[in-house]
Amino acid sequence: MTNLIQVSELSSQLKRSKERFEEYLEKEAYPQFQKDSTPELADAMEYSLRAGGKRLRPILVFASYGKIDKDSLAIGAALEFIHTYSLIHDDLPSMDDDDFRRGKPSLHKQFSEATAILAGDALQAYAFGWLSRVESTNQNLHKDLLSLLAEGAGAPGMVSGQMYDLLLERNPSSLSGSKEELLVKTHRMKTGALIGASFLMGNRLRADFQTRAKTIGEYGAKLGLLFQITDDILDIEGTKEDLGKTPGKDNRSGKITYPSLYGMDVCKKMVLTLVAELETLGSEIDSSSKDSLEFTDFFVSLPANIGKRKN
Repeated sequence: MTNLIQVSELSSQLKRSKERFEEYLEKEAYPQFQKDSTPELADAMEYSLRAGGKRLRPILVFASYGKIDKDSLAIGAALEFIHTYSLIHDDLPSMDDDDFRRGKPSLHKQFSEATAILAGDALQAYAFGWLSRVESTNQNLHKDLLSLLAEGAGAPGMVSGQMYDLLLERNPSSLSGSKEELLVKTHRMKTGALIGASFLMGNRLRADFQTRAKTIGEYGAKLGLLFQITDDILDIEGTKEDLGKTPGKDNRSGKITYPSLYGMDVCKKMVLTLVAELETLGSEIDSSSKDSLEFTDFFVSLPANIGKRKN
């Protein structure tokens, strides 16, 4: 098990990775928004991106690839654009109807509902265009990156997951299958698909990507499940400061969640089991790699920080 010194070193490394990414957004993304867009649209996109979060998806790219360079930063930005657009739209009155995101007023509250829709649309388009910034003589690289992003973010992944989530809440009789099966399917798509894409897109930059893809795919799927169960727990036990958004909404709306189906004690045991499985999978990846940010240590502090994670 990673000792306290290693955890401290890892925390510093994660902090540096996030700082590198923030610097990239300042230098590359925000000026491009201002150059391309009407002022209000540019300001709206920047408002949501600046709201923060842990920049998980870019950091997963760096961890999977093993380093931070202009190509991994570009991929990380594309994923963060997609993630941010999904949160903007998720907060809309027609979706989850949330007034706060990452501790700040949701974009539709700060600007307008129409501006929020358009800012999300623009960020989604930027995500796919941004991948053109990846430099490569490998003719299949861009094709593979586009395919992975579309699969993780689109109908095969996140968007269908969001649709299932809405139907489970508003019209569950329209769906076939047990509640347990539907919940797993929903969150494998809604949360897990883009997390998995982050790992696989970073891995795709490596020369040995094919030998690592299966294990990394399994790692991403389990991590996505871990984060969804954690979110469900925090919706009950967390505070607005913990979450950066309104707690208790899932319970009040009657949404099907892991705690509502399995109970809180079982869910917390599931978290610990998933962390152990991630450590095992991570050690398999580390054994064949000298990555600067090792999978074994990457999320070792998750259980201790379960009440501190923001989206």
